[in-house]
Amino acid sequence: MDIDQNIIYDEFNDKLYLLEKALNEIKDGKSSEENINEVFRSIHTIKGAADLLYMFDVVRLTHKSEDILDEIRHNDLAMDSKLCLLFLEFKDYISLMVENTSAGVFDDTASETLAIYFDKEFTICLQKLQTGESTKVDLKTILVVDSSTITRYTIKQFAQEEGYSVFISDNEIDAFNKIENNEIDLVFCDLVTKDIDIKEFINNIRSNIRYDLTPIVMLVDKIDKNLKQYGKDIEAKAWLHKPINKDELLVVLKKILH
Repeated sequence: MDIDQNIIYDEFNDKLYLLEKALNEIKDGKSSEENINEVFRSIHTIKGAADLLYMFDVVRLTHKSEDILDEIRHNDLAMDSKLCLLFLEFKDYISLMVENTSAGVFDDTASETLAIYFDKEFTICLQKLQTGESTKVDLKTILVVDSSTITRYTIKQFAQEEGYSVFISDNEIDAFNKIENNEIDLVFCDLVTKDIDIKEFINNIRSNIRYDLTPIVMLVDKIDKNLKQYGKDIEAKAWLHKPINKDELLVVLKKILH
């Protein structure tokens, strides 16, 4: 059955309006049970709509936010001004994602950065509930540089399921900008694509003292002598064969980042 996307976008807009209205009332001191329940209902409906449009970052983050809201509804956590502001910012992030999706934009640096920010903030909040104290959350961040949309999103999905933060890129300029503007712990890159000048990208990394020790994992269809030698030259830590196997990916991540 075909999905009428206009109906879904109308649902998004309705729930985003109700979400913002309830959060603003809470911010103004009207932290009633009904307002808290409205926040939860709106987030839950948004999660379902996002799933229908394959907005997996929104689905993952709304699920985490629901865990926090459950604690608030059971009086184990207060919706204070700081948390209310975080949820208002989260509402703006969802609005951005809806706008991007409706325009067919998927590889957006701003939304990627925001997703990592909310992932960390929600994790800190949940960790504080479990331990009674707030500590710095060290979420390892990886960058995937590949011209294949399937490869980029496969690695992103598998890695996020294991708690890693992920940036993706389909060109060397954008990839290097993400290296410069974020703390990247590991880079996956396709060495044989014709669409990306990977050697220029890697030379830029290795020639800069800030990133010269950043671990690199090569993504390849097959390994030959030339690729093996190039891997040694750039001091690559490992290589992964495409299509990506989840178990092999997780072995590499754990071996290099833990």
